[in-house]
Amino acid sequence: MTMGRWRARGQEHVTRVLSDALRQGRLAHALLLVGPPHVGKMTLAMDLARAVNCLGQDPPCGTCAQCQRVERGLHADVQVIGPRGEEEGRRTRWEISIEQVRALEHTAALKPYEGRCRVFILDGVERLSAAAANALLKTLEEPPEQVLLVLLAAREERLPPTLPSRCQRLELRPLPVREVEAAMLREYGLAPDRARLVARLSRGLFGWAMAASTDPNVLEQRDEDLRRLHRVVAGGLEERFQCAQELATRFGRERDKVLETLGLWLSWWRDVLMVQERAPELVVHWDQRGELGRQARRWTAEEARQGLRELVLTLERLEHNANPRMALDVLMLALPPPALARTP
Repeated sequence: MTMGRWRARGQEHVTRVLSDALRQGRLAHALLLVGPPHVGKMTLAMDLARAVNCLGQDPPCGTCAQCQRVERGLHADVQVIGPRGEEEGRRTRWEISIEQVRALEHTAALKPYEGRCRVFILDGVERLSAAAANALLKTLEEPPEQVLLVLLAAREERLPPTLPSRCQRLELRPLPVREVEAAMLREYGLAPDRARLVARLSRGLFGWAMAASTDPNVLEQRDEDLRRLHRVVAGGLEERFQCAQELATRFGRERDKVLETLGLWLSWWRDVLMVQERAPELVVHWDQRGELGRQARRWTAEEARQGLRELVLTLERLEHNANPRMALDVLMLALPPPALARTP
């Protein structure tokens, strides 16, 4: 039995199911792909868009005209829908709106323009507005012919319970870090130390590792975000509030990047705690071991846990559309103050 050219790395448990369904003509009209950011949800969704329109024998073949047009982002029947920022007073609410879902419904009622199937990829469905979720539910219950809906979610627990029940759920999983490291060495030609660092920082998320291996800006941004964190934990309130203002301003236009910055800070505090707990082999920021050792002596374990807790809370608040400036100001006040830091 042959399978098509699925590009989602390490997700054979999912692609096998999809290949069987395609071969038997039993592919569900709506699929829910769940997994953390950078795990390969969008890659798999695009693989599906190629597969249902593929002209080859083992879809997705990757070489036919239909597959190539999807690959280049030119296919008229493939549409990606994601959250948009809507101003609400002094904050920006990021959501998939009722207007976007209504536009989807209008297009879904039309016959495919150039392929066999219209494919709608909804990225970040946990950010559907209540009205949009209700409207989408109607489409899921009464799907038009020749339409495939692919829903992508990083936080499945935030979905209205009625949505997953109308879809076939498929879970994508991070790869073992050793597999990512091996791929970075073998396929991307990274030096051993670089491959180990990228693999650890990726936490098994191959999409992130691939970006970091090919785009130097990824690791440069990580270094800048760590320098910013060091300034924050060492600085006074003026320094901290200035950082909060900068991040809040960026949040309105680069929401996901700010969340990634805070996630990076979270991983740093975790690494400090790992060093304090004498588990350096679990450290993610492998190239920062010396600085982590200094910070581990400077802060108490309870202070490191405090940093972790406050960042988790801040990420939760921002995910729930809290006022970003207020949430970030609260974070800066709640992080361990420099006066409590222990000198090496």
